[in-house]
Amino acid sequence: MQPNLERWVGRVPDLSAVIARFPVAVIAMAVFTVILIIVDRVSSNENIGRLLVGLIVSAYSCVIITLAREGQGKSKLLPIQLVLTMGLSALFYYSATLRLNLVMAVGAVLLLLGNAVLWRKPRNDLHVWDFTHKIWTGAIFAFVGSIIFTAGVFAIQAALKSLFGLSINDLTERLLLPIGLGSLAPLYWLSTVPAVDEPYNELIDNPGFVSKAVAFLGTWLLSPLTLIYALIILAYAVKTLIEGELPKGEIAQLTTPFLLVGSLTWLVLEPPFIQTKVLARLFRKLWFPISIPAALMLAIAVFVRVKAYGFTPERVALCLIVLWALGLGIWFSFTSKEKRDIRLIPGSGAALLFLGTVGSLWLSIASQYGRLNNSLTQAISKTESGYEVVDMKAAQNVKSAINYLDNKNADKQLRRAFSKIDYKPKEDFSLSDIYDDLGLENVKVPSRFSGANQADIFELGNKPIALNDFDQMLGAYNYHFYQKAKNSDAQILYNQNGIKILIESGYLEVWDNDTKIESFNLKDWITQFSDSTGNQSISEPIHMRDDDIRKIAIQPIRLQKWGHDKEDTINGNLEFFILLNGFKL
Repeated sequence: MQPNLERWVGRVPDLSAVIARFPVAVIAMAVFTVILIIVDRVSSNENIGRLLVGLIVSAYSCVIITLAREGQGKSKLLPIQLVLTMGLSALFYYSATLRLNLVMAVGAVLLLLGNAVLWRKPRNDLHVWDFTHKIWTGAIFAFVGSIIFTAGVFAIQAALKSLFGLSINDLTERLLLPIGLGSLAPLYWLSTVPAVDEPYNELIDNPGFVSKAVAFLGTWLLSPLTLIYALIILAYAVKTLIEGELPKGEIAQLTTPFLLVGSLTWLVLEPPFIQTKVLARLFRKLWFPISIPAALMLAIAVFVRVKAYGFTPERVALCLIVLWALGLGIWFSFTSKEKRDIRLIPGSGAALLFLGTVGSLWLSIASQYGRLNNSLTQAISKTESGYEVVDMKAAQNVKSAINYLDNKNADKQLRRAFSKIDYKPKEDFSLSDIYDDLGLENVKVPSRFSGANQADIFELGNKPIALNDFDQMLGAYNYHFYQKAKNSDAQILYNQNGIKILIESGYLEVWDNDTKIESFNLKDWITQFSDSTGNQSISEPIHMRDDDIRKIAIQPIRLQKWGHDKEDTINGNLEFFILLNGFKL
C-alpha cells in the first residue's frame, strides 16, 4: 500500500475503468440520480423513497457479486446482476406491503462488502482486513469529499446571490446536488476499491500511512477508552445486582454502542505490526470475555422490555445485537485461535440483519396482536349499554397495541382480536371510533416519544412540551424554501387517511377530509416565531383542530429566516412535528 494518500486523493477517478469493472452498480446509481432529478419532492413520495433504497442495496449487492467473482477468477455474471437490480428495486418499491425493514437491509449489504474478497475461500485474516480497511478508507474520503462539494456549491450559490443578485437555488437543489451526491461520490468510492489480489505484505513489517493512522486510532484512542468504559459497565452490572432492579431505558443505551465499538476496535487491532504494542495485545485478549456480561445485561433488559410491551422493530434490532454479541463473545473466547475467522464478525451480523429485514415487522405485528389479544378481555367488559374499562393497566396495554397495529395498517389483526369481545368496528373505522366504542378515550398511555418515566412530556431542548392531549406524534418534517412564495408549486408534507398538510403559494394549509381547516401565511408565520436574528423561538403546539372527536396541532421545533428577502419571496427553513388524537394512521 502506498505510504501516502495518493491512492485516494491524488488522482482523478478513471471513469471508464470504474464502469468496466462495476457496470450494473454504475447503472443503478445513474438511475438513482435521474430519479432525484426528475421526481419532484422525493421526500413526500414514500414509494419512490423505498425504490431509491432498493437501488442503493442493488448497487452494493452488485459490487459484492463482482468482487466475489473476481476473487474466484470468474465472470461478473452481469445478466444476473441486472435481474437482481430490477428485482430488488421492485421488491423495495412494494416493501411497505411486504413489511420489509429497509434499514436492516442496507446494514446487511454494507457488512458483507469486506467478506466478498474471499468468498468461499480459506481463511486469510490479513487479506480480509487489508481489503476492508481500504474500501472503508475510500468511503470516508468520498464522504468528506461530499461534504466539501456540498459546502462549495452552497458557497457559490450564496456568492452569486449576494454579488450579482443571481439565484441558482433550483439548479443547485434539482441538478447539482443530485449529480454530486448521487453519482460523483459513489463513482469516486468505486474508483478506490482495490483489486482483490492487491498485496498486503506491508501489514507485517512496513505499514503505509493510512494503516499507521488506523493503528494509532485503535491502539491509543479506542482501546483505552473502551477498556475504561468496560469498567463502568461492569460496575453498573454490580450496582444492578445489588439493587435487584434494572433501571428502565438505560442499559440498552449503555451497552449497545459499547458492544459495537468494542468489536470494531478488536478488528482494527488485527495486523501483526499493531499487535507489537502491549495495549493492543491486552485489548485483543480481554475484549470478547468482557463482552459476554455486557451482552447478558442487554439480553435481560430487552427481555424485560419485550415481556412488558411486546416486540417492535427497534426491540428486534436489540435482540439481534444480543445474539450477535453473545455468540461472538462465546465463540472467540472459548474456541481455538484457528477457528477465530474475522469474517464471522461482519458475516454473522449481516446474516442476522437479513433475517431482521424479512421478519422484524411481521414479528412485531404478531407480538402486538398477541399483546392486544391477551389484554383485551381483562381490560374491557361488555355491558348492556356498550363497553367499559374494568382494568386500567390492561387498558393501557390494549390502547398501546391498538395504536401500533393501526399505525402499521394491520386491520385484519385488529378485527380478529376485537371479535374476542364481540366487537365489530365499522368498515372505515378511525382510532376515535374504537376509543369511543370501547371506552378508551380517557386512557393515557406512555408516549413513545418521551423520555423514560415521562409519559406525557416531550423534551424539546430544555423546554418540556405537554403531549397529554395527543396519542400520535408524526415527524419531524422538514421544509426548506428558496423560491418565490406566490409562484411555488404545492408541496404535500403529509397526506394519509384524510389528513393533508401542504405548502402552496406561500401558505401552509391543513386539510381534514377535504375540508381546509387552517391556512397560514408562511412568511408571516416564520417571522412571528423568529427573533431579530432570524433564529427560532419555540412555541407551544399550534392547534388546528380541537374538539371532542379529533385534535390536530403542529409543534415547531426549528424555524429560521435567511437574509432580507423581497416582499413576495420566502427564504428559510421550517421543521415541525404533527400531533394528532383520534385519527386512524
